[in-house]
Amino acid sequence: MTRVLPAGYSPLPFNPALGLPQQVQVTAGGRALTVSLVAMTADLVATLTMEPTALVVEGAQEEARRPTSAADARAALAAPPPESLTTAAVRPYVVVVDAGRVIGSAPVVVGRPMPFGTSASSSLLLEVLFLDLRLAAGSLVQPGDVGSRVLAGVWLPAADSPVRIRQPEHPEGDPYDLLD
Repeated sequence: MTRVLPAGYSPLPFNPALGLPQQVQVTAGGRALTVSLVAMTADLVATLTMEPTALVVEGAQEEARRPTSAADARAALAAPPPESLTTAAVRPYVVVVDAGRVIGSAPVVVGRPMPFGTSASSSLLLEVLFLDLRLAAGSLVQPGDVGSRVLAGVWLPAADSPVRIRQPEHPEGDPYDLLD
């Protein structure tokens, strides 16, 4: 299935064959920003010893909610390590930098727009949207075409557009009911 960026989004030219981390330059509001895609791994040895084409991040799994910690923490400490690296062990992040200063970072969630530069004193600088993210183990180790895919876009507000701060809706009822 071919995915297309929504209207108003410009593609971010991440090249999966170059490996991670990667940086893309974007100009927003007259400021030169750097949008970086990085991936953190919880098991470096497993990352280095995996087959380069083994999939470690699948966009559909990034859309799903992550499991919570084990019911018994003592059992989790004594449990053997997983047989293979999973998306729970590799976490992709997007980081936005303005003149050497990090203005925001967030875990990549495929399909969810991620605003950067919003605060009580500043307006929205840009919004990053990932539509597809598949990372193979080789992408985390060295450059090469190992079957990874990245489709991301950036939305830049016009100079005269109103600030569009997106905040999640507050849930109804008792917030403690939402805890697992």
